[in-house]
Amino acid sequence: MKRIIPILIIIIFTSCDPGVVNKYVIINRTQSDLKIESILEFGKRKINGKDSIKNVEIKPKMEKIITEYGEIGNAHDKGIYFLEGIDTIIVKSDNRNLKKNIFDRKNWEYKVTKTGVFSMDEVEYRLILTDTSFE
Repeated sequence: MKRIIPILIIIIFTSCDPGVVNKYVIINRTQSDLKIESILEFGKRKINGKDSIKNVEIKPKMEKIITEYGEIGNAHDKGIYFLEGIDTIIVKSDNRNLKKNIFDRKNWEYKVTKTGVFSMDEVEYRLILTDTSFE
C-alpha cells in the first residue's frame, strides 16, 4: 500500500497535458496613436468569449497585449508558424500605411515570461513599431 500512493501521484502528474499561453505585444514608439484589430483562429477562441475580434488602441510610448490564447504544449519559439493562432492583424496609424512586415518572424522578439510545473508556461512575441515602420 505504501508503494501504490507514490506511484499514483507520479501517474497523475505525468498524465496532465502541459499548457502554454501565447501573448502578442505591440510596443508603440511612434508619435501617434495606433489602432490594432486582431482576430483569433476559430479553434483558439475562448469558449466563454462573446467575440474573437479584439480592438486595442496604443498611445505613443506605450505597449499593450493585442491578443493572447492558450494551447496544449510547452514554451517554445514556433519560428515561422508564430502567428498560427491568429487569423488577422490590422495596424492603423493616422492614414499612414504600415510598411514593416508584421508577418515576418524576424521583426518580433520572443521571450519566455513564465515556466512552471504547476502552472501554464507563458511566452511573448513583441513587435516594436516606430515612425519609420510607416509610410
